[in-house]
Amino acid sequence: MISLQVCPLISGVLFDLDGTLLDCIMPMQEAFVKVVESLGITITEEERRNVGENLSKILIARSSLLANISFLWRLGKYVGLRPYKRVHMMVLVYYRLKHIANNSNLFNGVPEVLETLKNRGVKMAIVTTRSRKELHHILKMFSIESYFDAAVSRDDVKNGKPSPDPLLFALKQLGLRPEETAMVGDMPIDIEAGRRAGTKTVGLLNGIFKKELTASHPDVSVNSIAEVPGILNSL
Repeated sequence: MISLQVCPLISGVLFDLDGTLLDCIMPMQEAFVKVVESLGITITEEERRNVGENLSKILIARSSLLANISFLWRLGKYVGLRPYKRVHMMVLVYYRLKHIANNSNLFNGVPEVLETLKNRGVKMAIVTTRSRKELHHILKMFSIESYFDAAVSRDDVKNGKPSPDPLLFALKQLGLRPEETAMVGDMPIDIEAGRRAGTKTVGLLNGIFKKELTASHPDVSVNSIAEVPGILNSL
């Protein structure tokens, strides 16, 4: 007798937040670049990508005010600002970036995607490096908390992405197995975390990490969050 292995349908989706559901990474990058260029420095495309990646890691991840200021000082040095201009840059940019991080809009189509998946009976969770307080502020601000069966912040696990720990924590809350779940994100760490947790992976090519994300080899890549419901059954 030949045994046919049946691949499980996707019953759950884990979403990254920043750059996936929330349109904040690109605006943060552009705000920083605008300030630096106003101080007489032209930033290359490679520098733009590095700036965007580091801003998202430092200003959204767990860090103190002193650590953030120190980071911006080093970033100013990286793009070629003289010391006195670095001080000027930090005064201009720090709270602007924090404001963008906490007051950005959802990407177009996000509510419709969540509604579609909810109507299908798909369980959903957010897995983010933000604090629990920031996460729930954003969910309430856009009235989307009812769509999610779990919400995992950096406060819920010891190790964040690319560790599989936050994804495994979410799966436990959802009552799902990794193989029937997809991780959707815009950064290579989302894909690595999904792979290490054993989920399917969906790379979202709508931001500044397209090259790096493609190189991380997600199971499927899409150009817009709106495409996610349509590709789940192909995983």
